Amino acid sequence: MTCNIYALLVGIDKYPPDSISSLEGCVNDITAFAEYLSERVAKPEEGYQLNLKIIQDEQATRQAIIDEFQEHLSQAQSNDIALFYYSGHGAQEQSPEEFWELEADRLDETLICYDSRTEDGYDLADKELAYLISKVAQKEPHIVIMLDCCHSGSGTRGLSDETNLRRGSVDCRKRPLNTFIFAEDQPALREILSDSNKPQTKITGVVLPKGKHILFSACRDYENAKEYRTEEGEYRGAFSHFLLQTLQRTNGSITYRDLARNLNALVTGKVKEQSPQIEATNQEELDQLFLGGAIKERPHYFTLTHSRNEKSWVIDGGSLHAIPKPSNAGETRLVFFPCGSSAEKMHQLSEALGEARVTQVLPQRSKVEIIDGFDQLSETESYCAVVTSLPLPPLKIYIKGDESEALGIEKAQQALSNAAVGNKPSLYVQQVNEAKDADYHLLVRNGQYWIVQPDNNRPVVAPIPERTTQQGYTDKFALQVIYRLEHIARWNNILNLSTPATSSIKTDDVEIEIILLSGRQESSPGHREGNISSSEIRVEYTLENGEWQAPNIQIKLTNKSEKDLYCNVIDLSESFSVDTPFFEECSSILLPKNNAESSFSIKSFDDIVFQVPDAYFEQGITEYKDILKLIVSTTEFDASLLRQDGLEPPKLNRSPEGLQGTLNSLMVQVNTREAVRAKGSYDDWMTKEVTITIVRPQDAQPIKANSSTTLQQGVVEVQGHPSLKAKLNLSTIPQASRDLGNLILPAILRQQSRLTESFQFTNSRGSDPGLSTLELSDVEDYTVVTSKDPLKLQVNQPLSENEYILPFAYDGEFFLPLGRGKRTEDGNTEITLERLPKPTGSSRSLGGSIKIFFEKLAYQKLGRPYEYPILAAAEVDEEGHVKYEKNLETVKAKVAEATEIVLYIHGIIGDTESMVPSIRKAVVNVDGQKRSLGELYDLILTFDYENIQTPIEENARLLGQKLQEVGLGENHGKRLDIVAHSMGGLVSRWFIEREGGNQVVQHLVMLGTPNDGSPWPTIQDWAFATLGFGLNQLSEIVWPTKIVAYLLEFLEANDCSLEQMCPDSTLLKELAENPDPHVPYTIISGNLSIISKALEVQPNKQSSLLERLMSNLFEKTKGRVLDLVFFKQPNDIAVALTSIKNVNLNRLPQPRILPDIACDHLSYFTHQAGLDALATALNQKPTTSHYQNQKNNYKKIVWAIGIAVLIAAIIALIAVLRSSEKQPNNQNSTSQLNEIVQF
Repeated sequence: MTCNIYALLVGIDKYPPDSISSLEGCVNDITAFAEYLSERVAKPEEGYQLNLKIIQDEQATRQAIIDEFQEHLSQAQSNDIALFYYSGHGAQEQSPEEFWELEADRLDETLICYDSRTEDGYDLADKELAYLISKVAQKEPHIVIMLDCCHSGSGTRGLSDETNLRRGSVDCRKRPLNTFIFAEDQPALREILSDSNKPQTKITGVVLPKGKHILFSACRDYENAKEYRTEEGEYRGAFSHFLLQTLQRTNGSITYRDLARNLNALVTGKVKEQSPQIEATNQEELDQLFLGGAIKERPHYFTLTHSRNEKSWVIDGGSLHAIPKPSNAGETRLVFFPCGSSAEKMHQLSEALGEARVTQVLPQRSKVEIIDGFDQLSETESYCAVVTSLPLPPLKIYIKGDESEALGIEKAQQALSNAAVGNKPSLYVQQVNEAKDADYHLLVRNGQYWIVQPDNNRPVVAPIPERTTQQGYTDKFALQVIYRLEHIARWNNILNLSTPATSSIKTDDVEIEIILLSGRQESSPGHREGNISSSEIRVEYTLENGEWQAPNIQIKLTNKSEKDLYCNVIDLSESFSVDTPFFEECSSILLPKNNAESSFSIKSFDDIVFQVPDAYFEQGITEYKDILKLIVSTTEFDASLLRQDGLEPPKLNRSPEGLQGTLNSLMVQVNTREAVRAKGSYDDWMTKEVTITIVRPQDAQPIKANSSTTLQQGVVEVQGHPSLKAKLNLSTIPQASRDLGNLILPAILRQQSRLTESFQFTNSRGSDPGLSTLELSDVEDYTVVTSKDPLKLQVNQPLSENEYILPFAYDGEFFLPLGRGKRTEDGNTEITLERLPKPTGSSRSLGGSIKIFFEKLAYQKLGRPYEYPILAAAEVDEEGHVKYEKNLETVKAKVAEATEIVLYIHGIIGDTESMVPSIRKAVVNVDGQKRSLGELYDLILTFDYENIQTPIEENARLLGQKLQEVGLGENHGKRLDIVAHSMGGLVSRWFIEREGGNQVVQHLVMLGTPNDGSPWPTIQDWAFATLGFGLNQLSEIVWPTKIVAYLLEFLEANDCSLEQMCPDSTLLKELAENPDPHVPYTIISGNLSIISKALEVQPNKQSSLLERLMSNLFEKTKGRVLDLVFFKQPNDIAVALTSIKNVNLNRLPQPRILPDIACDHLSYFTHQAGLDALATALNQKPTTSHYQNQKNNYKKIVWAIGIAVLIAAIIALIAVLRSSEKQPNNQNSTSQLNEIVQF
């Protein structure tokens, strides 16, 4: 019965403009994988039928992907295979309220289709993908899912601009449940809402259906999927490239488990902070063959023929068969035999007719040049050819440094050109001219050479020299760093040794088992006790009798084939050492063939201890990777040829006499770099890899009451706390994720990845993630840490002037902001924790633990404190970038040339840089044509001021002075409109109403101004509450990351109350009583605040989300006051709408209050509703003459009314006098009339 393989491959590089950033390698990924399937899947006559469907770029719409699932993949029957491969952006989107119990962070993981981020489009949510897969699974085919994308990430440190991440921004739009494809399928909806899918169990962050399936994903949920540039200069996904490389180098089938292990070892060895994952509903399914064994086995040789068309000899193997392209690194060599030669004959190289080298590599064939034995060939005959030598690519480095480091750069280049024997160029290392082409960067700085990773500048080894010296750059130091690079190159070449495409040894001929004799394993659920089977192995030290014990691991090798095989296991450690420590024999070990009764096995020493070396641990490195490489061959080989000490230059030509096979020649080539012609026999060989990460936790130290506790040799000093009883230690994000899953980083901190990174207490090296987490265990009472009794940390790490620290934690329901950080006078960092969350479950502590994360955000202010206030001219480019001109004379000249001027004034947080781009984004209609708001003005001015310590009245006076200096005094003869946000509106009003600004300003537009004050008692309360809303996605509008930086800058700068903005403050009373300035005011108020779901009382918890959040952030009394006074009335999160609109309407002109808009306090200048309101306010601006006419008319009306009242009074009195003539006292009446006339 034919097995149909239904494959759907989706690759998206180019997304619509203005929707999301494009990628470069996704279409390359699916094109290469499609070629592999087309070439390597067995044909119909062999029992397999490939049904391939490819959609890419604009074809890959959301509906198209859904249709192909339902129409193409759903054809798969019980004997068939369904494969879905996606390469593109992953992301997250706001989860509907119905899914909140399932998604603790209230976000769904998604795939971004081509049209997902258009006006009417949506991402393909993980639950929709699960639904589609479940429909395919109903007929019980074999299902394989491959996702080369990422969804969340954890704030990767310092990514370079060249690094492309396959992670899109969070989709902030509200998505109703009825837009999901399963909305009308009630049984499916109940299944998805079931409790079986808990966020903490999702290694990759993606919810999958219960039906049988196997999932490959590019990385863990807290990591990022990166793009990778191959040796040929082609962009690919790192996951996709090394997946296909592993498959191409496998002759025949490979189990999913072996494929995952090999893939993980290659990716982690080449790309830092990315660990491919494999998941299955049943762990035993991982022992199935990839695609059910559909990958056909090639002959154990290539066929060499002469092509008349190409006038060249060719072999039937190309890039799809892992034949590398010729390069400076060397060439692929083959020997050839008569057609029909037996396998035994082809293993004797002395029987070969001649030798050839590859000159050009095509996908399915390669051109070769005959270099020996040409006279033995006939152009009408075919021959059998086997590979005897492969090129080992050099390590590519990019040398960088400032102009001041020219001497150091020159010496490094000289050393590189003279590093080999005979003063020849290095055979292992090659300099490249483009940073993006390099494997490593050589950083030349301050008299030292640093070997760093290209994507984040993280050093991989200690610098040379380790300390700066007076000698500066020397030839000796330069040569030493080149030797270190050559050492790393050899390590990489050993890692890259992989199964030849024509090998007759199958990947499952030898099984490698990793047996944990002691220690604690971190792995996915379902593994067999004591036997480690997952693709990524993490093993922890265990605490025994008060001391940490390193794990003890044993290796078991089993020959399941029917032939004798030789093997050994090589350990490639993170220090770039290579060793063979597991067996007594360091060369190769004979594994006799399998017999009818049993398979032959051999176990390694049982006292092998894997540890984090003390030298690393003392530097704060708690995670250490070892890659175990199994090499299997049909003949003996000497694995000891590959041994090298940690970063010591190896001795050359260590090859012993006697072993002369092709595998041995390749091992010699690793160390000598010379092309060695193989002698003796042709070796069939195969490799497998397993990555082991050793985790060595730090000792937890008790917090003292009256003295400090030091961590990591004084790098962190925790000040004493009078009441807190707990232990603490530093940890890493991967260790924290063991208990929290993907609940590591709030979505708002992933919106603008270039602005954020995790704050590390120590400088990490290599693949170590760095100490960036503070863990508190054995906590007796977490509530004793308050704003009055905070827990303070002194960290021996500097912060730049524009960097801010956010300490936060997840308490099982909410992400909580815990405090603030600031720079100290001695250049270090002080972190103040004003609250702690309740402990959550911990695998190490029975009572749970508190895991505190620290995120660093960058925020570049316009000026330094002593420069404020700043009146500047601003320009905005097409991408929204603001360029300021602060020079007084230049600004004055610009003012002189302008007639229509707009002035932006910021509020209590942020600066004008976040406001000014609105001048381009807001669109007005002029004479039936749409134009940007900026086209109505000749000049944009900005006023940035010190908004914390300086009184509002003083800032108003300074505003007047600055305007006067640039020519905008009284009666300046131009038009000046002010756009003021929040407190900036109060500054503007005081200037206009009390400082003569009514003779300067023609129109004031206020957005979110607290004209009747704010209910928040302190700035800190509002800032922390707002951070809480943002971190937990509780605001109706999702804010950009920069908002968090504004709030942190705000918190660091002050400890002030909002005295001037309290409802009964003197300032607000005076503003309310000010005389009419006769200047047009326009008021804009947003009415979006907290999502309605957060205000609803949840019956099972007797409170609302908002109440619980506020209770966790503040003392109970304060939380109740804020809840009742503020959140129960319309507001924009910071100010009540009644306060925004509270300007005396008995003015001429009367203040114009625009209809409430769907906007909040932090999004007036970014959200479309705010931009539209701003355009309305400024496009309908009244003219000065109009208001002057209103004033004149008003005066005329007043005079007319006064005269009318006087005449009426006289008439009335006359009537009274006439009526009183009949009565005495006429004299008195006459005198009264005289008084009235005199008046």
